[in-house]
Amino acid sequence: MDRRHFLKTLGISAPALVLPIDKALSQKTASLESMPNIVVILADDMGFGDPGCYNKDSKIPTPCMDRLAAEGVRFTDAHSPSALCSPTRYGLLTGRYAWRTRLQRGVLLSYDPPLIEPTRMTVASLLKSSRYETAWIGKWHVGLQWSTKDGSPAEDTIDRTDPGKTDEKRQLNIDFGKPVRGGPTTLGFDYFYGTSACCTSDPPYCFIENDRTVVVPTRMSREEWRGLPGFVPGPMADDWSEEDCDFILTRKAIDFIDDHVKSHPGQPFFLVHALSSPHNPWLVPETMKGKSQEGPRGDLITVVDWAVGRIVDHLAKRGLMNETLLIVTSDNGAMRGASGHKSAGDFRGYKGRSGRAATGSPSSLAGRPRSGRGRYRLRQSL
Repeated sequence: MDRRHFLKTLGISAPALVLPIDKALSQKTASLESMPNIVVILADDMGFGDPGCYNKDSKIPTPCMDRLAAEGVRFTDAHSPSALCSPTRYGLLTGRYAWRTRLQRGVLLSYDPPLIEPTRMTVASLLKSSRYETAWIGKWHVGLQWSTKDGSPAEDTIDRTDPGKTDEKRQLNIDFGKPVRGGPTTLGFDYFYGTSACCTSDPPYCFIENDRTVVVPTRMSREEWRGLPGFVPGPMADDWSEEDCDFILTRKAIDFIDDHVKSHPGQPFFLVHALSSPHNPWLVPETMKGKSQEGPRGDLITVVDWAVGRIVDHLAKRGLMNETLLIVTSDNGAMRGASGHKSAGDFRGYKGRSGRAATGSPSSLAGRPRSGRGRYRLRQSL
């Protein structure tokens, strides 16, 4: 099975991966060496009109994504199953609508329990059963089981009516030194390095490796960040950097590729690299400030483009480009662009609701937009 045949068998949209790929993997004639590596780079809140390859008038330079589109396949009719983060990730992992779960609207909050049952097949567990090594690196946001010091439910530490006004000290009841259960490594992923929810707007502000926090958060988030769009105050690790989280995650993704090549030669791998950019509060790394004409949000799109370029260059360096299916996509649509930039292209809908912009933060939208029951329509565009 060559790469183009696999791509046609696979289908178009990342949220539908689990369904057609099952048929491909069941073909006993496909040898382990003939199965391609699969890399999904998932941006957070990037819109249809952000990359130049979809919008010739974009105010954001995206040379790496534009080159990938020119040399590969560009999809123009792939639909998200929702307009918010948690339900789109649920769709990506399971191939199902999130409204089939307890999540009937909105998103999960920072310490909410897992949305995916441990017995539920995911695209990772499916691929793992066909001898893929699997990794999720980046934003998870499908729930984790945290422990508390007094045995109370972890989800009660967040003010559900207004997460932005949550008492930070109340969150210190979470026992960050104990294992975190119900995450990627219980759902088919061999390796996880990332955050429980959005890296830059949802506590706890620390990285998790497999089922343990890398650095236990012991201090409170910076006072000057209060009031930033979407930012929820909470415990933070001493080494945490809002601006550099995607740089760190991209290095971890590259490290996974290197470790795989060294430890599992000839075995295919499945990697989801779930970025935080361009999610608010739009704190831009110094090296990326002013890179776009759209403003801070646009500058963070250039971080996404940088990450795409780094992964592509490293796959080429390792001689893996011709053996890898690389999918660059976004989760749920964009916030409205600034300076006249059409972040959603000519479409009217934006993140969180259809027909008009969502001006609130993900947390302020948590009780309002539905996950969506619209028709899930896919058409291949070659």
